[in-house]
Amino acid sequence: MRPITLGMVGSGDISNRFFEQAAKLEGVCFAATCAKHLDNAKRKADKYNVPKAYDDYKQMMDEEKLDAVIVTTPHSVHAEVVLAALERGLHVLNEKPMATSYEDCLRMVEAAERSGALLMSLPYDWNPAFITALRYVGEETIGKLTGAEVQLNIPGPPRDNWYYDKSVSHGGAILDCMVYPISRLIGLLGPARSVMAEVNTLIPKRIVGGGKTVLSDVDDNATAIVEFAGGQHAVVRTLWGTSFNQNNTIVYGRKGTVALNDGGFPLVVHSPAAPIPDAEPVVWRGAKDCYAPKLEQVESTDKDIMSHFIHCLRSGQPPKQSARQQLHVHEIMFGAYRSAETGCRYELTTTFEPYHQAIRPSQFDTKSDFI
Repeated sequence: MRPITLGMVGSGDISNRFFEQAAKLEGVCFAATCAKHLDNAKRKADKYNVPKAYDDYKQMMDEEKLDAVIVTTPHSVHAEVVLAALERGLHVLNEKPMATSYEDCLRMVEAAERSGALLMSLPYDWNPAFITALRYVGEETIGKLTGAEVQLNIPGPPRDNWYYDKSVSHGGAILDCMVYPISRLIGLLGPARSVMAEVNTLIPKRIVGGGKTVLSDVDDNATAIVEFAGGQHAVVRTLWGTSFNQNNTIVYGRKGTVALNDGGFPLVVHSPAAPIPDAEPVVWRGAKDCYAPKLEQVESTDKDIMSHFIHCLRSGQPPKQSARQQLHVHEIMFGAYRSAETGCRYELTTTFEPYHQAIRPSQFDTKSDFI
């Protein structure tokens, strides 16, 4: 098994999971950490027994013999670090969002394609509920697609830092949270064709963790309508203003419905036409003919972000959620900003080939026959 040597750029809490996941993998090690402030990089290196620490990511990339770089910096720094790594032929695992502008996202994808290096950008949706849902979103179970609802609502980030400062973050709830439901939506249904949105700052004077106060100028209230090939609408919602977290996905079909993370069940299928084999009958939202299928087990190479990334490096296979797929996700987000600014529909220019074939083009055709 080929050894893999990594460098970490970023020293915040989000970096911890990558160190911890990598520690469970055979033949994977971090050679160096890097942060804007050297003391922070040294503290992270000490915590995870990493040999070297840097405050210059280019120096780290040039001096260390790395296979790949993990990027967990604040959002606005992603693009410059990712591009520097790709220019050196290094593979990259990049935290969400991909970047803070569509132009930078496109530059990153094109740089990866030129260099031949792997670019894996988060979110990573390949979990048991998601992959099991792929079995049921097809026409055999839910019929023709008629729409969807996806959302991620939270009280808001608890920290009084750059999250609420647009000059640093370049965006708020859309870049930080809406990326998750859009990624799930596109992962399940494939490419969309347009987006319309309303986006604003609902709570400019916030009380955050520990009772601290913060002035916010980032978007914290966003609703988008994503349109698909047959005219189907998916309502996408993100709000930094709820009293509890809400994170779910519902795909509607003419004869059935698939719901992820809703009503206490990881996955529910409403199938009034026929029972779902080997699934537990449940009541969901007061509806009968609902079933909770047994979730498929994720392969060991896909069990978490680092397992999948390292498997792709060793096998030469692209991520299941390709760079082009995540570029499409991000164009929807930046298209939502543009739509809110102009009051016009934003026509998407990107597309991708889904890793799976759960949805066929004919499933979007609701007009040719009586249904």
